[in-house]
Amino acid sequence: MNIQMPQLGETVTEGTISKWHKKVGDTVKSGEILFEIETDKTSMEIPATLDGKLSQILVHEGNTSSVGSIVAIITSDHEATNDADEQEVDVNGRKEVVDNVADKIETESKKEIAKEIRSDDDKRIDLDPPDWFSVLTEVLTPDQSFDSINIPNSEIKLTPLAKRIAINASLDLNLLLDFCKTNNIKKVNRKSVESFITSQSQSSRSMNREAIDETVYNESISLNRIRRTTAKRLSQSWPLVPQAFQAVEVNFSNLDIIRSEMKEKNMDKEFKISYLSFVARAIAIARDNFPLINSTFNDKEIIVAEFLNLAIAVDLNFDGLIVPVIKSAEKYKLTDLNDKINDLVDRAQNNNLEQEEYHGGTYTISNNGSMGTYLTAPIVNPPQVAIMSFDGIRKKPVIIEDETGDKIGIRKIGVLGQSFDHRAFDGAYAASFLKEVKTIIEDYNWQTEI
Repeated sequence: MNIQMPQLGETVTEGTISKWHKKVGDTVKSGEILFEIETDKTSMEIPATLDGKLSQILVHEGNTSSVGSIVAIITSDHEATNDADEQEVDVNGRKEVVDNVADKIETESKKEIAKEIRSDDDKRIDLDPPDWFSVLTEVLTPDQSFDSINIPNSEIKLTPLAKRIAINASLDLNLLLDFCKTNNIKKVNRKSVESFITSQSQSSRSMNREAIDETVYNESISLNRIRRTTAKRLSQSWPLVPQAFQAVEVNFSNLDIIRSEMKEKNMDKEFKISYLSFVARAIAIARDNFPLINSTFNDKEIIVAEFLNLAIAVDLNFDGLIVPVIKSAEKYKLTDLNDKINDLVDRAQNNNLEQEEYHGGTYTISNNGSMGTYLTAPIVNPPQVAIMSFDGIRKKPVIIEDETGDKIGIRKIGVLGQSFDHRAFDGAYAASFLKEVKTIIEDYNWQTEI
């Protein structure tokens, strides 16, 4: 039986085998832990699903394999191998079993036929993707007509396909023109554009390497999978999403009275309630009047989520950041939402989350208050369109207005900030939402929530 890399979440495409609990030749019982997987989100133990003998390990410890690929082979006692019908082939340095030789021959035959298919644009279809392409690269279906174009004051001509690729990739035609002149390219086709994109990517990487003075930066620290994933997602977000930031000061003094009362009522049991729970509940209430903050944006429409799936950023002792999700957070009153947050954060820090708790967030809170920060401008996490930062609360002198006039008082003040995708809504909408959250925190009857 082939043992495959399991699917550990809808966005997880690969996993790294961190440990094998069995070695080749060992007897395996159903339910025994066979190996451990580490993904960009979590680690997990994978049990065997049948009795037998571990006859082959195809992906060794420390190696990464895509979801669905074969990582090992277990031979059961009653299983016989038919050598006439099975053949071992080398795929990416690993051996996988192909049950039907005829299927392989037919597949190779189809590939040969495909290579002979002619294209008016590129003469022949190249079945190998360019260097910069990956399985996660978005393939855009054209919704407009692309005709051949001549670049002004030049003999260079772009074919329709080349023009479409250039426009979809937002290429600088002047740089493309210089590239074609340098390489004596008169007719720009798909391969020419792909070569230009590859050269730009290589040039960018080269510039990054040259900027590092190794005599100064001389210690290398390997990135763990969480850090690599965070870097990749934020690098995608910052240049692609036009982000704006706003912030408001909030008076937490009245809320602090309610918080103290709740602590007194629960002194006989383990109970903790942070300001974060109040902020989360205020967001859930305010969302009813400002649904666009709980949406996603594409070029043609804004899609609003039915439920508020609240993502809470959790620090893993400086080893990375994960963002587990409370599904349908609007359904919970303050005390229940507080229990949910405490449980989620505790299990996240102890690596005990379920796989589905990593996915599906529609709005995120980044809580830096315990670090003592005053103001944080977080980066939007696509496909979400907004993220709120919650910083430290401290006593400050403020002006208090009453019937006797203005006077100075001491109040607990904190700052709430929100970064948002300016394509989804404008500053007035975002500011009104922040004002609503501020009003709820300061004036809401929290007694109804406890």
